[in-house]
Amino acid sequence: MNKFALGLVVGSAAGFVFSLFKDENGNRVGKPLKREYDSFKHDATDFKHSIQSFKNSSNKLNESLPTAQRAVSDIGDEVNHYQTRSNKILKNMKKQSDQLNQHLGNDTKKN
Repeated sequence: MNKFALGLVVGSAAGFVFSLFKDENGNRVGKPLKREYDSFKHDATDFKHSIQSFKNSSNKLNESLPTAQRAVSDIGDEVNHYQTRSNKILKNMKKQSDQLNQHLGNDTKKN
């Protein structure tokens, strides 16, 4: 582990010194690396904000979930109540329809 740390320090120092040299155009060799580093830093910040936004959205969803569950439950209760009332009405309509058909059938037999 000590050799790794020593290699890391020596490599970092060598990279820093190398980045200070200038190329034939007078630009520092490390200049493109700085742009890459800044871009990486910007992407990391965006990622951090995205994670925070995701956490906030997740918390809001968890807070509103009981309300949504209650609403779904209420809708289910209303559908069941509607089905029960509708079945009673349909049975009554069928009964009246059968009685009307019997009455009409009896009237046609008489004539």
